Amino acid sequence: MGNIKNGKFVYKNEDGMKKMHEFYDKTLASLDVPYSEDYFDTSFGKTHCLLVGDPEKPRICTIHGGNGITTLNLKLFLPLLQEYCIIAPDVIGMPGKSDPYRNISSKKDEYGLWIKEVLDHYKEDRISFVVSSYSSAMFLSFARMYPENVRSALLLVPSGIAHGSILPMLGKMVVPFMKYYFSPSGKTLDAVIESMGGKGDSIWREFFDIMMSSYKMEMRPPREYKKREMISFKAPLLIIASEKDIFFPAGRVFNKAGKIFAGPVTMVEIDSKHLPSDETMVDVCKRTIEFFENT
Repeated sequence: MGNIKNGKFVYKNEDGMKKMHEFYDKTLASLDVPYSEDYFDTSFGKTHCLLVGDPEKPRICTIHGGNGITTLNLKLFLPLLQEYCIIAPDVIGMPGKSDPYRNISSKKDEYGLWIKEVLDHYKEDRISFVVSSYSSAMFLSFARMYPENVRSALLLVPSGIAHGSILPMLGKMVVPFMKYYFSPSGKTLDAVIESMGGKGDSIWREFFDIMMSSYKMEMRPPREYKKREMISFKAPLLIIASEKDIFFPAGRVFNKAGKIFAGPVTMVEIDSKHLPSDETMVDVCKRTIEFFENT
């Protein structure tokens, strides 16, 4: 398949990509966990993927959120390594070490195809997923196309189901993001972090700084799935959301999830903004382990 470079280069320049890769390496080392890494071709370009934890343990798959990065996604889900080995690919066209070209379309359900190729590389026919935010819509693309390949899944503050009101998102997130992109300032950065969550975490602050100043963010929202599209998907889902999340508030997500999924759905509300705290994630991971053990 080779290296596909027909999409948009997602950094301002090569220096911006270098800064992101240096951040990736630094934060991966700080996790202090065993891992192996691999590069392989897919239909959408070359994918970089980590296999994290004890390779003898059962595998699950996690995918970072939109405009996110694998190492900080792993930071959220570290407690899961007690029981599982984690497949963690870098999404093509987003921060990380996969091809930096925006070649995958959510409208065409191409994320599902890409995920299938990642799992085929690791010879995984049926696996559980841990996804959050934008990657929930990526997962739902896969679940719609390959329902038999999903054992169960955690969807944390998930996209792909229902979104919040547009005006608060524009005022609190999109406008500050764009202002910082063109004219970085500490005040604007703090406004974004305050709305997202992660306040007081220097690592997340450093990431937002690099991502918002050096990377051309994916601003198109992920698509939402309908009941008729998910009719064949019946694997158990654990959906965890928060009413304080301006992107995907719990009330809207839970209401629609109860209507579109044919299989069993467990819904849990947390007290959190879009980015849960480390303390909240300890409980989320505990619930997830229990859920996977019983499904």
